[in-house]
Amino acid sequence: MTRLPPPRDDLTGFAPYRTQQMPAAVRIQANEWAEPNPADRYLTAAELSTLLLNRYPSTGAELRETLASRWGTLPEQIIFGNGSNEVLLNTFLAYGGHGRTTLVFEPTYSMHGRLAVIAGGTVAQEQVGLPYLVTRERALAAIARVRPAIVVFCTPNNPTGNRVPADAILATAEAYPETLVLVDEAYSDFAGFSHLGDQPGHPNLVISKTFSKARAAAGLRLGVLVAHPEIASVYRAVQLPYNLSALTLAVATKLARDEGPIAARVVTAARERARLAAALALVPAIEAFPSEANFILFRARDGDAVGTHARFLAEGVLIRDISIWPGCAGCLRVSVGTPPENDAFITALAKVFEGVTA
Repeated sequence: MTRLPPPRDDLTGFAPYRTQQMPAAVRIQANEWAEPNPADRYLTAAELSTLLLNRYPSTGAELRETLASRWGTLPEQIIFGNGSNEVLLNTFLAYGGHGRTTLVFEPTYSMHGRLAVIAGGTVAQEQVGLPYLVTRERALAAIARVRPAIVVFCTPNNPTGNRVPADAILATAEAYPETLVLVDEAYSDFAGFSHLGDQPGHPNLVISKTFSKARAAAGLRLGVLVAHPEIASVYRAVQLPYNLSALTLAVATKLARDEGPIAARVVTAARERARLAAALALVPAIEAFPSEANFILFRARDGDAVGTHARFLAEGVLIRDISIWPGCAGCLRVSVGTPPENDAFITALAKVFEGVTA
């Protein structure tokens, strides 16, 4: 038997992140923006010819200036990553790691805990369950008990779709100024809010954002983190050099200059989300949860998420089975698709739960 170098003990048996990429006619499982957004909307052939692949890319100063002006921050507060997961990983590398604990409120985005472990730290899970209500009192009590180096709030939360109350986040930042308070705002555009305006009075608040959702650019792989200038300098010290390609920076700069499509997508997402919610509410065999994001969480009352997922797939509709996530037994998540895709989901819904009792 071949002997191989062992990984760290805490990574033995660590499973890959899985996104259930089965083939299906309708794919509404990944919280992407469903309408096509081709790159040639942003770069002409002439502009492509000016991007020299033999040279390392720039640091993104123009993109940073554009976003800072849009968000009312300083350019030096903005950090870029190859997807938001990279800036999240850098959070745990710089402020977590060996001997440090990250506190998360479950169920929530699974990568927060995974990245904390990859960085060598430990994770404390506060089991909130469903409905997902992270109150100020509960947050402060959990932090007092765990005394984490990092506490993570995802708002609107994935997979539940609802907001974490602002007073829970701000009270945490005020009561524990030496704790890094990470606020993941991947879906905040759909809910029409941001905590960027709270940062000046809360220097330990760091906010991650993404181009993957309302900006319809999941394939671009661009994440953004906004932090106090001194904290941002720590991120710059640990991030990989030239982590964004010249193509990414060129397209992202064009995207950032035009906010109009975001407003239109938010309106569309709200309308289509309401249609999905209304259809789900008519099925006694499921319980759906309120959402302000571009997805809806629902639970099969008989607990058979695996069977439900398979029946949707048999109808050509791929949604996300998240029943193995902490606190999500029996649960599935459907992303808001295009109107025809949502029609297909609603049609499949009646067939999938035909004869299934509450």
